[in-house]
Amino acid sequence: MRQLKKWRRFLARKKRTKRQILVKKLDVITSKIIRARDGACVQCGSIENLTNGHVFSRRHNATRWDILGDGNCHCQCWGCNYKHSYDNYEYYKWYTNKFGVEAFENLRARYTTICKLSIPELEEMYEKYSQLYKEIK
Repeated sequence: MRQLKKWRRFLARKKRTKRQILVKKLDVITSKIIRARDGACVQCGSIENLTNGHVFSRRHNATRWDILGDGNCHCQCWGCNYKHSYDNYEYYKWYTNKFGVEAFENLRARYTTICKLSIPELEEMYEKYSQLYKEIK
């Protein structure tokens, strides 16, 4: 009976598509780049439990992997990133103080842009980001 349950769970697992695998790999390499670039939480200065914080949600591909200096991704400690998930005000305030209201509005416009990336485009972006990470590491 126990083996049957294990077998059913194994069969029930969803296979990941090539696209899903690439998206996950891009998320990981982007996080590594951002943490290496910034080195500390941009809000509180902590150097522990660092994550890749997004000014705007990762939901939209147009800014999901935006590693520009004034882009969507910045280093945050886990606490600041968690707080940002239910209260955006402090992170938005930090961003506008650092880069200005115009940059914030430009980022918001890019965020709302529909962007469907093909598998070759995702692969190219991953290769580019992997090379960048090797250079800054």
